Amino acid sequence: MEKRSFADRKGYFFLIDSILALGVLAVGGFLIFFSYTQAPHKEDATILAESLMDFFSNTKIEGTNNQYVGMGGVLWQQGIITDGENTLLQQVGNLYAANKRDVAEKFIANITQNAVPGQYLFEFWINDTLLYPGNPSAAHLGSKNSTMVLIPSRKIVYGFINEETGDLFGPYEAEVLVWQST
Repeated sequence: MEKRSFADRKGYFFLIDSILALGVLAVGGFLIFFSYTQAPHKEDATILAESLMDFFSNTKIEGTNNQYVGMGGVLWQQGIITDGENTLLQQVGNLYAANKRDVAEKFIANITQNAVPGQYLFEFWINDTLLYPGNPSAAHLGSKNSTMVLIPSRKIVYGFINEETGDLFGPYEAEVLVWQST
């Protein structure tokens, strides 16, 4: 029977040591990964709030492909939208100034229909008046009250009510509030 030498046993020690170290690293990485997935994503909500407000303030009616809001759409045919050069935010401000808040709510709902991911909720305010959603549900209000992160994005909106007469509206403070639903 052959006796094992001391040199052969060192190999087993290093092999077992490396397997234990790999196990510790795997468990540590697993714990770190899952602890970060439970935290609210402030950055995502911030980006979404700023993107929504930028979309409303930089997109013109004529550049919108929407059956309800765009050129030749329902609001255009009804004579509610008359200037394709207005931005979406100016049009919401115009609807607010004309006291057409129900139309403004439908306008915002149609524009943002597929723009906001399902795990986020938002509200659209002008001058401390809630335009969207017009009648928030209890679940909506509960989610807003229990959220850890509520991100606002604000802009000033102003423009012409009637360009021929020079009638102006504003300046109004427009605000979008975004949070991750619970």
